[in-house]
Amino acid sequence: MNIPLLKIDRNHKVNSSDIIFLKANINYTEIHLQNGKKFILAKTLKRFQEDYEQFGFVRISRSVIVNMEFVAKTGNQFENLKLKNKIQFKVSRRRRENLKRIIVQ
Repeated sequence: MNIPLLKIDRNHKVNSSDIIFLKANINYTEIHLQNGKKFILAKTLKRFQEDYEQFGFVRISRSVIVNMEFVAKTGNQFENLKLKNKIQFKVSRRRRENLKRIIVQ
């Protein structure tokens, strides 16, 4: 399955596999890339979730979606996770079971 390119603006396109995580900022979404760059798009996190769920992106809280390719480890009860770039996130209680199911399969 090909991961689509994300069009940032007229001059920038990003391979979705380079996205480490997405973070909500009201009606905008911050896109954090592997190379350390950050872009902000006028698109809600819910829309990104719908578009990229099938490509290994998982919503772990109200405000964060992570690319599972960049997850280094999770806590014992899946209460938090650490990315390969050392960034840590808390996983909301409502989303832990889904994260566990995805990791265990």
